[in-house]
Amino acid sequence: MKPAEKNHQKNVIAIIPARLFSTRLPNKLLLPINDKPLILWTLAQAKKARNVSRVIVATDSEEILRVVEESGNEAVLTSENHQSGSDRIAEVAETLPENSIIVNVQGDEPLISPTTIEKAVSAILQDDSIDVATTCEMIHDIKDVLSADVVKVVCDENGFALYFSRSPIPFPREAVKHYGSLENALQADANLLALFRKHTGLYVYRREFLLKFTRMKQTNLEKTEMLEQLRALENGAKIKVVEVAESSIGVDTAEDFERVGQILGRQKIIYREATAEDIPQIARVHVESWQKSFAGIAPPEYLNQMSVESRIKRFEQAFSQKSFYKMFVAESPEKGIVGFADFGASSGENSFDADLYAIYFLPEFQRKGIGGKLFRLCQKEMSAHGFKSMSLDALAVSPYRAFYEKMGGRIVGEDKHDLGGVEFKTVIYGWDDLKEKI
Repeated sequence: MKPAEKNHQKNVIAIIPARLFSTRLPNKLLLPINDKPLILWTLAQAKKARNVSRVIVATDSEEILRVVEESGNEAVLTSENHQSGSDRIAEVAETLPENSIIVNVQGDEPLISPTTIEKAVSAILQDDSIDVATTCEMIHDIKDVLSADVVKVVCDENGFALYFSRSPIPFPREAVKHYGSLENALQADANLLALFRKHTGLYVYRREFLLKFTRMKQTNLEKTEMLEQLRALENGAKIKVVEVAESSIGVDTAEDFERVGQILGRQKIIYREATAEDIPQIARVHVESWQKSFAGIAPPEYLNQMSVESRIKRFEQAFSQKSFYKMFVAESPEKGIVGFADFGASSGENSFDADLYAIYFLPEFQRKGIGGKLFRLCQKEMSAHGFKSMSLDALAVSPYRAFYEKMGGRIVGEDKHDLGGVEFKTVIYGWDDLKEKI
């Protein structure tokens, strides 16, 4: 292999380790989902991450190499003797520029969110003290807390990993003493679930640390728990854990494969966090959805004077504000952004922590589950940032009120809103507990 070059721009390179052999589901990375091999679905998701400049598949298989290269993507044939995915990507990293950022994306995660990758990469780029960035998500099922197949992580106050374990950590001692067992405690007190975080398999390394890490000897804790990230912790690595709202599914069994196939076959809509570059498309969706959905409800003069240009200015102001503000978009490969939902910290006009400003999508994409998905993404993200409740202000004549009520909103008040000189009554919906129904 060629010697590494100096990297003056901190390249961010995603490497997907792709081993052909798999015990529980033979040759899973080549199994077709909608006529496309599983590995190509994962590769496509990694390429959508906006802060990743290059994606390489590192494989021990001539067949996987051929499939990836014939699709127009980049692959490297690596040794068959590697014991882990980290070892395999390190072989490729040896040839990459110094100071590169290496993203380890598991090859069997065709649903991994580009936003998840972006958040982990962003964390390591913003802090030179971080050796590794990884991700976690909230646990919503008691079975996951109790399962040894689900890895749990605990962090310090700055979000750095203290320990990873297959056991339930942290252990709520007093609650277990009171209810007799951890399972009983979790069933009796739903708030206990909020203590636990599931570690997910995405890693972002500084190239030099990755190369050093893969040369370290296995440690006793790593051998005990069978978790290689413990080797890094035992050797003093600083591992930043980034909490994400978007869940993925690793394909390990035939049941996993069938589930992922159903999801990918049912919808081709991608959900991700919005960026400032999306604003023109978002503004178009806002204007078009309003003009079509509220025709015959809002005054024609008001609808006709709505412009994409004015909405662009408003969204630019929202994205640049100092207070907490976020937006998710629903994106179709054919039509681009077709829906969005935005939210932020409460204005303080009521007792709720956060405000859900809007959920809009093009009329032709209604009744496809997009609204519910956007709503849940916002709900999870608010909860992940410590918001416990939220409110939403809707026109009393809005055709979407049934949707808000279906999503668990209750009427907590009324207000008024002026549309083109005509006063409309609004209804305020509230959600008291953002952890419910997530």
